[in-house]
Amino acid sequence: MIGISIHDGHRSRLRSRFLKYGLEVFEEHEALELLLFYALPRRDTNSLAHELLARFGSLKNIFDADAADIARIKGIGENAAVLIKLQSELARKYWLSDIEEHTMLSSIQSAIEYASLLLRGKTKEELYVVCLDPHFRVRHTDRLSRGSATETPVYVRQITETVIRTGAEKILLTHNHPGGSAHPSKKDLLITEQVVAAMDAISVSLLDHIIIGEHEAFSFSEKLLTLGGRPAANARAAQYSGHVMQELPAWLHAEDQQ
Repeated sequence: MIGISIHDGHRSRLRSRFLKYGLEVFEEHEALELLLFYALPRRDTNSLAHELLARFGSLKNIFDADAADIARIKGIGENAAVLIKLQSELARKYWLSDIEEHTMLSSIQSAIEYASLLLRGKTKEELYVVCLDPHFRVRHTDRLSRGSATETPVYVRQITETVIRTGAEKILLTHNHPGGSAHPSKKDLLITEQVVAAMDAISVSLLDHIIIGEHEAFSFSEKLLTLGGRPAANARAAQYSGHVMQELPAWLHAEDQQ
C-alpha cells in the first residue's frame, strides 16, 4: 500500500504541475510519462518514457513512429501505443481544421507546405486530394489511400466522387515517399495521367501533383515551369503540360485576388 501511495502521489503532482504551468516546464520524458499514465495505471511510466526516448531518439520520433513499433517496447503494449498515435493524429486534425478555414494556396510553395503538413511523420505511403474553390482556397481534403497503391483506377473514381460531392473547381494531388526520394515513379506518372483525363471530362483543373520525400518535395507544375512550358516528350505528358500551364498564371497570381 505504501508503494502505491507514493506512486499515486507522484502522478498527482505531475498532473497538478501540468494544469498550473502547461508542458513548457516539462522535459520530454516527463511529458511522455504524464501521457502514459492514462494507458498504464499500474506501471512505472517514468522508466518506460526513458526507454521510448532511448529507442526512438526524441518525442517527435516517437509520435511519428508506427504504432506496431511502439507496442513492441516491453511494457508498452497496444493500448499505450494507440494512445500515443492518437495524440499525434488529433493534433494533425486540429491543425488542419484550423488551416483549412483560412488557407489560400496561392503558389506552388504554399501548396508544398500544405502537403508537407498533411504528410508529416507518415511512415506509410498515403495519397490525398485537396479540393479548392475558384479563389484557390482549401475547401476540403480527403485521404484516398494508405499503404501500397495497386489499383490506380479506383483512386481516380474516388477523386471524381470527392470533386462532385464538394463542388471543387480545382484540385491538388499529393502523396509521400516515406524514407525515399521525391522523384516520381512510373506509377506516379500513370496516376497523374489518369487524373488529368478524368478531371478534363468534368471541367475541373488539376493544378499540381506534389510528392513529399524524406528531405525534398517534387512538384509536377514546378517542373513544367523549370522547363519553360516546352512541349513534353510524349503525348500523355504533353496533355498534362498543356492542361496545367493554362492554370499556372492564374494560380501564381492568386494572392493578388485577395
